[in-house]
Amino acid sequence: MKLHLGCGERYLDGYINIDFPLNEHSVQIKTVADFHRDLRAIRYSAGCVDEIRLHHVFEHFPRHIACALIASWQSWLKNGGVLRIEVPDLLRTGMSALNPFSSPRSYGVAVRHLFGSHEADWAAHREAYTGRKLRSLLNRYGFSVEQMERSQWRGTYNIDVIARKKKTLDKMACAEAARDYLRDFLLDDSDTEARLLNVWMTLYGRQVDASWASDR
Repeated sequence: MKLHLGCGERYLDGYINIDFPLNEHSVQIKTVADFHRDLRAIRYSAGCVDEIRLHHVFEHFPRHIACALIASWQSWLKNGGVLRIEVPDLLRTGMSALNPFSSPRSYGVAVRHLFGSHEADWAAHREAYTGRKLRSLLNRYGFSVEQMERSQWRGTYNIDVIARKKKTLDKMACAEAARDYLRDFLLDDSDTEARLLNVWMTLYGRQVDASWASDR
C-alpha cells in the first residue's frame, strides 16, 4: 500500500491519493483524490504501508504536529518502507529573498514560497526546513535519508528527500525524539521556555493519539 497525502490535483497511479474535499480548497477547481480526509485525522494499521509521500504539504504543519505525524507515519510503515517529503528550501529561497539585486517579483515569490499563499487558513506555511534540519528530524525517528535532491521551479527552490525506515520506535521513544528536537527551538532554559516546551509536547501527544497506528 502506497499513500499520496495532500495530492491536490496531481493523481499518482498505484497510490491511495488523499486530500481535503474540494470545498475546503480555494483555487483548486477539481479533485482527483480517492478519499477526502484531514491528514491529521487518518490512521492505518501498524506496519501495513509501503510508502508515504507528500509534496509541498509538510511545511503546512506546526513543528510539534510535524513531529507527531512523522512518529505516526513510521508506525504505519513497514520496516524498509519509504517516506518521501518535498518542501521549500529555506536556505536557497532565503538567499533569493535577501539578495539586494533581486527584483520585487523575485522577492515576492521567495517570501510567498517560505510563508505560504495565505488565501485560506491552511495556506500558511508553519515551518521552514533546510536539508540538514529535515535529515536531522527524520533520523531521530529511525529513518535513513537515501536521496536528497534540490530543484528549481518558476523561481522557487525545493528539497525532495527520500528516506527509508530502518527501525520501529514505540510511543515513548518517539516522544523523547520530539522533545529533543523541539528543545532546539527554545530561547534558553528559563521556566517560561520550559512551560512552552510542555505545551508543545501536550499538543504533540494529542496528535499522536489521533493518528498512531491501530492494531492489525
